[in-house]
Amino acid sequence: MRLSLILLAAYSLLLLAVGVRAARKVRTAEDFLLAGRRSSGLDTGGSLAATILGASATLGLAGLAFRRGLTGSWWLLVGVAGLAALYFLAPAAKAQPVYSLPDLLGRSYGPAMRTVSSALIFLAWFGVVGAQMNAAGSILAAFLGGRTAVWILLSGALFILYTVLGGQLSVIRTDLYQLAFILAGLAGCALAGLKAVHGFGGLRRALPPGFFSFPLSPGFSSVDLVLLLLVAGSTYLTGPDMLSRLFCSREVRPARRGILLSIAVIAPAALLVALSGMIARALFPGAAPESAFPLLMRHSLPPLLAGLVCLALLSAFLSSADTTLLTMTTVLAVDLLRLPMEGGARRRVWCLRGITLLCGAGALAVGIFSGGIISSLLLSYTLFSGGLFIPTLAVLLGKPMRGKAAIAAALAGGGLALAGKLQGSDALLASGFAASLAIYLADRLWLRPVRRA
Repeated sequence: MRLSLILLAAYSLLLLAVGVRAARKVRTAEDFLLAGRRSSGLDTGGSLAATILGASATLGLAGLAFRRGLTGSWWLLVGVAGLAALYFLAPAAKAQPVYSLPDLLGRSYGPAMRTVSSALIFLAWFGVVGAQMNAAGSILAAFLGGRTAVWILLSGALFILYTVLGGQLSVIRTDLYQLAFILAGLAGCALAGLKAVHGFGGLRRALPPGFFSFPLSPGFSSVDLVLLLLVAGSTYLTGPDMLSRLFCSREVRPARRGILLSIAVIAPAALLVALSGMIARALFPGAAPESAFPLLMRHSLPPLLAGLVCLALLSAFLSSADTTLLTMTTVLAVDLLRLPMEGGARRRVWCLRGITLLCGAGALAVGIFSGGIISSLLLSYTLFSGGLFIPTLAVLLGKPMRGKAAIAAALAGGGLALAGKLQGSDALLASGFAASLAIYLADRLWLRPVRRA
């Protein structure tokens, strides 16, 4: 435990040092919110991959693999499909110098849609940031002991502080360090776990039949895959965090390189995490699914490697939390409060730092009282994707609907999808996307006035 605490302290000092250094370079609102729109392909890809590899992609995915095997990796692999589509739509996302997704939607649909989309994202992302903080506290409490709420507060204070200091410049730079920790930790955990179960042969003998089935399995049907593509996969294509990485890029070419780099990282990472969850099922069959990683870390790894894996998981949570926190800040400051981003640069930056601090404090409270990781994130993703996937995709394709139709699609789609998730009705959840699509088609094909020559 002493070694782990030393590693944790050194890691925290490293992140804070990056934050302090980045703070010296922040001079304008654009620096704070978008890293001055100067990110390279490496910066974009590293930050994008680190943002994706958060609580749901580690603890959550490992828990899914613990329950049903290799098909649990689809939780992250659907992101490959979303990012592949985003690669082709990157020029459209970079066509206008916007600050956020609601800013982009507002330019096509008007100020009312900008407000509606801002409210949907701001509320949903409280759950996303809260889930990351809950996961950070849970992993530290499981490994180091103590109360989970205390660790949530401490880890939350760390990521809020370096985000407040340097804004997006802090986030992108720390994401690169965190990604290195994440990948090293995932690989080390999977290899050490395989040794503990005596290789793939021992793992196959220890697991129930069907755990190695892929792409479908007895516990994961084609309907489940389609719904996962709609609810989770769509967020990789039109999610505000994904698009914010592109907005930070210098131009289209580094944005596209970053997308390809992130795909190259998350595809093998999905298999490594799923493998770790399956190994945990073989070694600790009676454990709770989302405790798969902590158990494997504490009881199957040497102390030094266990400490590094703990830092890797903490990196995963913080690298997602900082990006989503800045998304909340941007949406609140730029789209809801409509604060001017030009003029009074120093005062504007301090105002943005204060908003970031307030959003972080609110998300911490959500994190302390939130439930399971996957359940919390699915509620947030469902509200967002059901309401905004179709309107956003229409803008990126250059085929937007009218403003009133976009608002109707957002409210109907988000409301029905969320109701379906809360009631456990797949049909009702899917109907949210269908309703949004139906409104779009009706507006584009039937309700538009015929243009006269």
